[in-house]
Amino acid sequence: MAEKGVLTYDPKKVLVILGGQQLTGFSEDDIITIRPLGDGMTIYVGADGEVGRSVDPNQCFEIEISLATTSHSNDYLSSLYNQDRANGNALKPLMIKDLSGSTLFFADQAWPQNFPEAGRGRQIDSVSWTLNTGTVNNPIIGGND
Repeated sequence: MAEKGVLTYDPKKVLVILGGQQLTGFSEDDIITIRPLGDGMTIYVGADGEVGRSVDPNQCFEIEISLATTSHSNDYLSSLYNQDRANGNALKPLMIKDLSGSTLFFADQAWPQNFPEAGRGRQIDSVSWTLNTGTVNNPIIGGND
């Protein structure tokens, strides 16, 4: 088997683009969390041991993005949330791409789920935004180069 060598992940090469605008100013850690809202494949085992499975049609996701309180992307996400509440017109395409690897996530429609909890203290803190998506086809959570 051929040796792969050292693999490198660079958080500065993770792009998050929502509605054509790149989000920047991430928090110190836990930048992005991608959670499926559906159950994927559910197994069923009958009393006689016969196995079946069902496909959950829910292909929606919840995306958590953690930004520093100083990030200008908080202004953009606040604006989208307020616009959506006012007229329901804030469905935007979302792309998450790791340029140092093969992760690629794309949703035709994404929106801020709610306003985040926010506070201010002596030091810069983080703000956690939750986005919801419509149906997502073929997401790739990949490795790095």
